[in-house]
Amino acid sequence: MKLLTTIFALAVLGLTSHASAQDMSGTSASDSPAAEFTPERIEKGRQTYKQLCLRCHGPEMNGGNNTFNLRLFPLEQRERFFNSVMNGKRAMPAWKSVLSEEAVMDLWAYVGTRGGTLQR
Repeated sequence: MKLLTTIFALAVLGLTSHASAQDMSGTSASDSPAAEFTPERIEKGRQTYKQLCLRCHGPEMNGGNNTFNLRLFPLEQRERFFNSVMNGKRAMPAWKSVLSEEAVMDLWAYVGTRGGTLQR
């Protein structure tokens, strides 16, 4: 019974996460991110990155000993990015009380274009 409850909870969480990703952008997390990587979003994301992320992930987004190399973040895993930023992960704080969903979308554009260098 406990296993069945756990499976059900994970299924509900997965559905909720997918719906949340759709709500944030109006598209599903598996859609191509190219349309959301506008120069304006990238620049806003750059500013947010400089303020909040640079200290741990470094100026080149390649992290350090204890942080994730954001240049390697899979572009098809936007939902995972949103979840990590909003809810935190390991030593990374949750930013949901600081960042709006729009700001996280801007940050995603910056990270997704590898700091504005990846043309899609």
